[in-house]
Amino acid sequence: MREGLFQEGTIVIVSDMKQNIQRSPGSKHIGRPTSYRVEYCYRIVELMAAGRSLDGCAALLGVHPDSLNEWQRVHPEFSVAVRAGRAAATAFWETRLLDVAHGGSGNAQAIQWALRNRSRAASGWDHANAKLEVSGPDGGALQVQTEVTVIDARRLTADQRNAFKQALLAVKDRDELAG
Repeated sequence: MREGLFQEGTIVIVSDMKQNIQRSPGSKHIGRPTSYRVEYCYRIVELMAAGRSLDGCAALLGVHPDSLNEWQRVHPEFSVAVRAGRAAATAFWETRLLDVAHGGSGNAQAIQWALRNRSRAASGWDHANAKLEVSGPDGGALQVQTEVTVIDARRLTADQRNAFKQALLAVKDRDELAG
């Protein structure tokens, strides 16, 4: 049986990929041998297509998440498989959310949470830790200028006073509704 995975609109045949990486003569192996197998490319896509995260897949494969990150750096075919898996996982959760939106069973908030966290994990960005700093020229403090205009109601026409009164009442109503 030939197993494949999606790679940017094409199918890469996993069973045709090299399964053994040749070391250069005289190189020494340091550390424990890798548990990586080319078959993991197909398996990672399959697991992630069911909505699982990369860390969740690591547990199911019986390896540490750091191993999966290392395999992405060392094995280009595995990196392609993870990207395909992430796309498949996003499609899984989006399909679930659309089903719930159209009256299907499920918890829309939980699905939205899964999508939001998937986005964070894939990009390495955490919304909870995002910070924005604003500074003035050359990193200095911002200069704030306040302009105050004094309106002398005695100098306003009757129409201007009425318009001013209506504007103040609108602000008061808005504040009471918000309060």
